[in-house]
Amino acid sequence: MGCFNSLACAIFGYECVVYDISEESLAEAPERQREIWEAIAESRELLTPELLEEGMARIRFTADLETAVQDADLVSESVAENLEIKRTVHQQLDQVCPENTIITTNTSSLLVSEIEDVVQRGDKFAALHFHLGGLLLDIVGGPRTSPGTIDILQRFARSIQQTPVVLKKEKDGYLFNSIFIAEIQTAILLVLDGHADFKDVDRAYMAAKGAESGPFAWMDGVGINVILDIVKEQVKRREPEAGQRIIDFLQPYVDRGDLGWKTGKGFYTYPNPEYEKDSFLA
Repeated sequence: MGCFNSLACAIFGYECVVYDISEESLAEAPERQREIWEAIAESRELLTPELLEEGMARIRFTADLETAVQDADLVSESVAENLEIKRTVHQQLDQVCPENTIITTNTSSLLVSEIEDVVQRGDKFAALHFHLGGLLLDIVGGPRTSPGTIDILQRFARSIQQTPVVLKKEKDGYLFNSIFIAEIQTAILLVLDGHADFKDVDRAYMAAKGAESGPFAWMDGVGINVILDIVKEQVKRREPEAGQRIIDFLQPYVDRGDLGWKTGKGFYTYPNPEYEKDSFLA
């Protein structure tokens, strides 16, 4: 997500710095950004190769946090979907970011109020949630977020040609992801209950909706490990029995390192996964 978020900002003129604790991940980031570009450019005529190169020139990479944030107006955090990790990272960000910096979390399953008490600048802290390849930005304030911060985030979203949606109150998964995760959980339970294999679930969705992919392909795209973390957090709030069955189903993929598109193998193998072939729906 950090690769996509930075690219989405840089192509519309923002100077961006991508930070990660892993030098290896940083080295792979430019190629991943180009892969993301190839995946979304076909559906958006305005995204030209020239725009990509201009955007890439505005992105720097560093494994030093203080260097990354020293001039930052806005920070977008996309670390692992784990509450304690999020809290630790935001406490660090609050300490090293300039006083005027707005700090945001890209979490898709945790609540702002579960994180925000570790930062001093509660008025400048919010959720700003990107959708991979999409045109939607979810914005959610915490207990102390100022109206001015929400206004800035809305205007920022429009400046990178995204549609801002400000939630009236907190909701894990926001609007679209609440629907998205429900569809994924239903798809997995259809397989676990023996109604079909995962390819037929995807075929059913694709044929009925005229879609280019289905729920299991979506999980490969997001990252099976990310989906697993989301389900683990949701199990704490609701449906513990069904949630545990889904966790037990996904965990072996994560243990093997078969995380989806980013590792070359998940439910499908990449590049050229089976669901992209004409014969898949024949």
